[in-house]
Amino acid sequence: MGNKPAAARPAATATVKQPKFVAIDADGKATRLKAERLEIDFGDGRKLLLAFPERAWGDLEIEADADDEAAVPMLSLQPGACNLMTVRVDVHHDMAFVDDEPIELAGLPEGVHPPVLKLAVQRAVEGEDKANAPKKNHIRRWVQAALQQDAEVTVRLVGAEEGRALNRDYRGKDYATNVLTFAYDEGEDLPGLPEDGAAVLSGDLVLCVPVVMREAAEQGKTPEAHFAHLVVHGMLHLQGHDHETEAEAAEMEGLETGILRGLGYADPYA
Repeated sequence: MGNKPAAARPAATATVKQPKFVAIDADGKATRLKAERLEIDFGDGRKLLLAFPERAWGDLEIEADADDEAAVPMLSLQPGACNLMTVRVDVHHDMAFVDDEPIELAGLPEGVHPPVLKLAVQRAVEGEDKANAPKKNHIRRWVQAALQQDAEVTVRLVGAEEGRALNRDYRGKDYATNVLTFAYDEGEDLPGLPEDGAAVLSGDLVLCVPVVMREAAEQGKTPEAHFAHLVVHGMLHLQGHDHETEAEAAEMEGLETGILRGLGYADPYA
């Protein structure tokens, strides 16, 4: 990655209380549960994912998902009262039409809709590395925060052996590194966007879980903060940013710091 080593500082030791919720069945029977993430499977390819905040001031994340990787899941929110919101999950194979009506995005002001992200997460890890790997909803949040244009991105989580082989085969360096970025030819427009000639960015990020965990401990960071930094760093590389010169490095570090601050993480270079 080429980032500066962070000054050693003690890792955060604050205890995070796990959220609690009550599941109530059709007969009114309540079951109290503790969880950090709730997945609701509708049984027809639609899923609704709720990620609870890891900090007392965090946001509840609501995400639609689909079993079919070629489909595009969508959330529809309908206010019902001051304290009630209806959430509907739809899955569309053609984003250009919803309920037989064309989506009109061309008339929206620039910047109203965020870049469209098609994300796949591959977990080529076992045992302790699998347990330490970040969750998909966290990865999506980090990737989206660094995204500057529509993109199809695959994030692959690997162990030391595959990380070393990839670094050796593609960079000529015989050791496992924290993150590798592979940019591919720009593809077609993602469905649902106006045909303005802007091609979709396409690429892979490979994160070596044991290397990231070791570095986080050495640098006095939480694993979550370090994974977030590396995903943001890799996404900026994917979008053409680099740190070959001092000026490039300063610009890239400034972007990373700003993005991570917006995600609630400290300056990784402080």
